[in-house]
Amino acid sequence: MTNNTCSEARDSSRSLKALRRIIRGLDVHSRRLYRECSTTSPQISCLNTLAKKGNQTLSALSQDMHLSVSTVNGIIDRLELRGMVSRTRSIQDQRKVVLSITQAGIDMLNTIPELMQDIYAQAFNRLSPENQDALSRLLDKLADHFTPTEKEQYHNTEIIISNHDFISNPGTDYQLH
Repeated sequence: MTNNTCSEARDSSRSLKALRRIIRGLDVHSRRLYRECSTTSPQISCLNTLAKKGNQTLSALSQDMHLSVSTVNGIIDRLELRGMVSRTRSIQDQRKVVLSITQAGIDMLNTIPELMQDIYAQAFNRLSPENQDALSRLLDKLADHFTPTEKEQYHNTEIIISNHDFISNPGTDYQLH
């Protein structure tokens, strides 16, 4: 192995370890959130998005959250059972179902501990503006290799198609969504 290849392998390993530490931090926060509030991070993200952006269709909400429609549908089902979200037919187009946050959902948002996004923002803001910009651009580029646009998916052979079904049992003590 050449020195350049060894260096690339070390950099790749170092960056992967850093990402794992970040993911671990997210997981620890999610577990605490579930223990304290019986609510998961994805549920809070849905409520936050609906509170900030207003009423949305399921497909628009799933795009905002970068999750599949079926995943968001399951999250919304659970929130609806708890009275935090409501579904109503659109007046303009009866085929569309509009999601909206209820007062119970707003109350939940007002009582939850500090969100992971807030913790991330605090850590991110400790970086210099130049480093913030560089990190954002590089993470976007890296993420593009895992989640291609439709056009890229068919034309770029360097994109890694991720398989999310490889974890049969995540070993968590809470519902994932």
